[in-house]
Amino acid sequence: MRLELSYRTAYAYAPAVRGGVTALRLRPTSHPNLVVLAAHLAVSPGRVATSYTDAWGSAVDLVETGGTHADATFEITAQVETYPHNRDLLLRPYEAYAYSNDSARVRVDAIEALGWNVGGEGASWDAVESALRWLPQRFQFQVGATDATTEIEDVIEHGVGVCQDFAHVFLALLRRGGWCARYVSGYMFSSLDDIERIEAAAMHAWVEVYRPGTGWIGLDATAGEHVDDRYVAVGKGRDYDDVRPIRGVFLGKTLQTQTAHLSMVRSLQQ
Repeated sequence: MRLELSYRTAYAYAPAVRGGVTALRLRPTSHPNLVVLAAHLAVSPGRVATSYTDAWGSAVDLVETGGTHADATFEITAQVETYPHNRDLLLRPYEAYAYSNDSARVRVDAIEALGWNVGGEGASWDAVESALRWLPQRFQFQVGATDATTEIEDVIEHGVGVCQDFAHVFLALLRRGGWCARYVSGYMFSSLDDIERIEAAAMHAWVEVYRPGTGWIGLDATAGEHVDDRYVAVGKGRDYDDVRPIRGVFLGKTLQTQTAHLSMVRSLQQ
């Protein structure tokens, strides 16, 4: 599928702040199931001082801002083609360790209260599929119920969250069962209908689990379904902290507010 996307996030500061350095993980890059045909990042104020690939393989653009400013905007536009069946077959040694154990946001002991096991003796891929279908029934999707600091234990206790919470709980289930699984952030064309454009207010999160002999398989715990050609991956890591889309520092004490908007257009004919 060919997709054109535009994601814009804006910050307002009252009072204004001084200077700043911001790491952006907003820009998709090509990999086995994604071809980036074009991508452009616009920032205001400031400039992209350098770009690099982090230890997890995500593209990072480092923005430097000088002087005093009361607002900041970051916008990525891109044109991509998705090929979900072109799976990455390689499991690197550091991935086998990092994606199979506890991380800051994914503590496997936290999910004992759920009474669900997707591993152990005799475990099969069917257990993973069952957990994928069960999670949207067990947890309620509710915007605003959690934020970037919410602990996995709180999500499990209250039974509500957003996509990043669903991903964290699913990762804990998978890793406790002996599966190697990673967190993925990106953009999703959230419609199965024959429409050409969607508007949304946020990025999306899902997981990829390594199935021996098959490779990395994308699973969306929020929707309870396999990742298909509507998904555009941007960052991959152990949990949300590794792929946080925007992380930065500035000088000054202020009240910060944020807005975001995602627009995606798909071509119905290739």
